[in-house]
Amino acid sequence: MNDRSWRRYWLPPAAVALILAVYFLIARRMIGPAAASTLEQVALGVLVVTVLAACLAVLFTLVKLIFTKDRPATAGKLGGRMIVLVSTVLLLTLFVAASQWLAHTPAITGPDGSPLPNSIASLEKVKLGGADQWLIVRGQDVNKPVLLFLSGGPGASEAARVLRFNQELEKDFVVVIWEQRGCGKSYPARDDLTVERYTADVIELAQMLGQRFGQEKIYLVGHSWGTIIGVLAAQARPDLFHAYVGTAQMVNVLETDRLIYDLVLDHSRQHGDTAFVETLATQGPPPYFGRNPILPYAKLFGREYQIFEAPNVKDEAYRRDGDAIMLMLKQPEYGWLDRVYYLLGLMTTFNAVYPQLQEVDFRLDAARLDLPVYIVLGRHDMNNPSPIPEAYFQRLEAPEKALIVFENSGHGMIWEEAGQFHRLMADIALAETARN
Repeated sequence: MNDRSWRRYWLPPAAVALILAVYFLIARRMIGPAAASTLEQVALGVLVVTVLAACLAVLFTLVKLIFTKDRPATAGKLGGRMIVLVSTVLLLTLFVAASQWLAHTPAITGPDGSPLPNSIASLEKVKLGGADQWLIVRGQDVNKPVLLFLSGGPGASEAARVLRFNQELEKDFVVVIWEQRGCGKSYPARDDLTVERYTADVIELAQMLGQRFGQEKIYLVGHSWGTIIGVLAAQARPDLFHAYVGTAQMVNVLETDRLIYDLVLDHSRQHGDTAFVETLATQGPPPYFGRNPILPYAKLFGREYQIFEAPNVKDEAYRRDGDAIMLMLKQPEYGWLDRVYYLLGLMTTFNAVYPQLQEVDFRLDAARLDLPVYIVLGRHDMNNPSPIPEAYFQRLEAPEKALIVFENSGHGMIWEEAGQFHRLMADIALAETARN
């Protein structure tokens, strides 16, 4: 291969590498996360398609080399195409690695654009239960009370929604969003996906945060699946928490899912949706097990949201920006490998954990919690219909308890009515301060 041929094959990827370096080191922060996400999706698509095309070209040339008589010329083409393949794979690797290396949570700034004195905004890796897991820590004043947020799921991270809709919490709290094992940035930590391990992680993390920020107790907030491990952690170690706040509080997973099944089936029959009636009849009522239980659950929960909740979303910001996957694609805390992890967690971690929840019934197993408890429900939440958590609240014994219903929201009430949730959390913190 002559010098001109080498330049022909190596100059384009070298130019692309230079462009990527300028983009990641200079331009990326200037254009903002939303524009960067769109641009990077296109660039990734081009790189992936180029790699696939280069693989096919190499394969075709190899086959041709076997049967051709002009082997020197074909071998030369093979060498050039191998260079294209290797260089494109290296570019793709560089692209993903750069996005991971530059993942960050933006500084909390004042009116002049400078970081607020005494604020904290960090993306951190910690060890919980011997496994590397990630935290997003944000607050305008590092001396404010700590609030630990437990995402719903299992297998999901709701960090992007909290970052988008709950920034007001950063005024009154140091907000810690935990990327749970098997989810989002912590997806590689999948060695022990049991409810007991998640609960132990919450307790270990609460102790870690209390020691780090010099606080005897912190606030614990769970959403949906996060309320299951939240209740279990609060039950085991109430001394670690000022209060427990359960939003979309889960109580009995199996009973809830069967109620959803009946609601969706009745609605489908009444509206003549015979195709979905047949789908539900085929898969039967929950629980679902097997190799991929997320598929029947996704059909059921997706139709529930479409029928009962989506029409009742009143907040325009949430209607426009509330899609969890689209928000995840834009959040600067994630690199592109993290985004792949996020999607994998939705599938594989759910399959591992959700079947373990079929015996849960907090009306029997957690009827007493030795700390203040606040249960927050959305009036239009049919993913967790209110009769079951309301019955739990009536039975619950706690030093102080309150049931709060957000009238204009569903399962995502803390984002659909974010302002009301922020006021509630500020009032809870004020009440705790008054007690002390």
